[in-house]
Amino acid sequence: MARSPHSGTLPEENPFVASCLRYSAQGTRDLIGLPEKPGSAERELSRLTERVRVAVQGAGSGEKVVDAVRRVLVSEEGFVYDRAAKNPGNYLLGSVLARKRGNCLGLSMLCLAIAERLGLPFRGVYLPSHCFVRYDGGGAHVNMDFADGGASWGDDRYRSEFGVGPDRPYLRSLSADQMLGVFLKSLGAGYSLRGRDEEALRLYEAAGRLYPGLPDVYYNSGVSLQKLGRNEEAIAGYRKALALDPEMAAPRDNMSILFLGKGMYEEAIAQARRAVELEPWNAASRGNLASAYCACGRFDEGIREYRRAKEIAPENPRVRAGLARAYFARGTYRQAAQECGRAEALGCRFDPAMLKVLARYREERKPRGALP
Repeated sequence: MARSPHSGTLPEENPFVASCLRYSAQGTRDLIGLPEKPGSAERELSRLTERVRVAVQGAGSGEKVVDAVRRVLVSEEGFVYDRAAKNPGNYLLGSVLARKRGNCLGLSMLCLAIAERLGLPFRGVYLPSHCFVRYDGGGAHVNMDFADGGASWGDDRYRSEFGVGPDRPYLRSLSADQMLGVFLKSLGAGYSLRGRDEEALRLYEAAGRLYPGLPDVYYNSGVSLQKLGRNEEAIAGYRKALALDPEMAAPRDNMSILFLGKGMYEEAIAQARRAVELEPWNAASRGNLASAYCACGRFDEGIREYRRAKEIAPENPRVRAGLARAYFARGTYRQAAQECGRAEALGCRFDPAMLKVLARYREERKPRGALP
């Protein structure tokens, strides 16, 4: 990214762009099941690059360059934002180019690929569950967020809305390699969602080499390792993620589950409680804390957390089922019967022996007969 931002140079070989196209083609085959037409993504990317090159000629400031890129991609070409992060078509470059649709990662990678070819000083910026691009050169610092139609948000707004304090490893201008690491982390998650965790781990390893300071790499690795039953390695991954960002709640949730399975109740409660402190609005985290309390016989505390989780997410089946089982374990059968009925309506299943005990508490009282 060191070339003149208005040179219009189109290098024959570009490692960042080539890697984006190669990994995207692989992901399209594996995750979507459709082979890309040879050269189609490259041709469309070249066409868009030429359009942007013409648009930025004569732009005298970073703000004008950003306006020109936004105009071409959003207003004229009609690329639109789709928040569905789990749809691989929204972040795989070939699909984004073909559909003119992508999530924050897919549209940011498209912009960065064009900018890299033109020598425009755009950098990727990562936040928990979000990313955007930043014009960062010549003293200018202009953010462009495709989730908001390419609008320019200030850094303070990101800090406020995403809860990013100065000590957390986010909101920094990333190198091309680091941003490719972000992409591979998300691509690995796509493989994991399809049960292909060994392949996901290989992608996470590659992402870690490119961006060793990205906490999500080690968290995602931990998830795949946990799914594969490699629990000690998973815990090590979660600890590495937390060493980089102690304010991540998700690794603490998952470690709590693993500690609970090992009978390490105090450790499980400590991690789950910290996860709730970090994300008090998260019903699943409160459910994990409740489960940890109940597992060691602290039913009053467990029921308290389940009830708080129910206030947040009344239709969460796991919370309803957990509350029913907690009431049953404590011996408050009438309340257990009420929660059991609601949980069953949400698709939950219970032990037949528990249902047999609760049956007498679930029968409706019949009216008394008429007097003769």
